Amino acid sequence: MAQKRYPYLAGGLLLGALAGAVAGLLTAPKSGRETRRQMAAKAKDATGRLQEEMDRARGKAKGSYDRLLARLRNLEAKAERKAKQIRGGSGAPA
Repeated sequence: MAQKRYPYLAGGLLLGALAGAVAGLLTAPKSGRETRRQMAAKAKDATGRLQEEMDRARGKAKGSYDRLLARLRNLEAKAERKAKQIRGGSGAPA
């Protein structure tokens, strides 16, 4: 029985959303041109903030990458020295 109600529920939700959108447009305090201009300005502002955040994240990621690369190179050098020591190449401690 509950399965039969789901199509009605989905239809009711869709109809309610449509009625709400129409009511919002009819009672809007600003003209369409003003609303579009305001939305465009907000979108441009949001785009600028997003770009700043992306640049900041890119900088942090590059710094982390550079530190990791330096650590890996250091570990590689230590491993090579240890391998030479084990083979009897240099005799110097790692």
